[in-house]
Amino acid sequence: MILVVDDDERVRRMLKELLEGEGFAVETAGNGGEAFCMLRDRDDCQCMLLDMSMPDINGAQLLLLMQAEEIVTPVFVVTGFEDFEADEIGGFANVVGFFRKPMDTAALLDGIHNVLGKS
Repeated sequence: MILVVDDDERVRRMLKELLEGEGFAVETAGNGGEAFCMLRDRDDCQCMLLDMSMPDINGAQLLLLMQAEEIVTPVFVVTGFEDFEADEIGGFANVVGFFRKPMDTAALLDGIHNVLGKS
């Protein structure tokens, strides 16, 4: 299962449809708190697409919670902030990719396929 975490329902829906079209099982969460509960309570998350700017628990806070709980799910960070740089999340070993919105969906799919070992 791939977990898509974004507070924008349109982005969640678009990514869910894109990934399901590639044959992936997809779950979504509208904020970091919801995503953290899913990650903590389930063991079938293969990777996560994580928006950085969200209410409740933002992306950086979720990465810290995951680190504290030793949840090592591979994470693709997605952000709409122009001034956000990939090196700001470089200290998290489970971050495997960084994309700006609007994202290059072909590059995103390539990254996911590479991480999950599918061609």
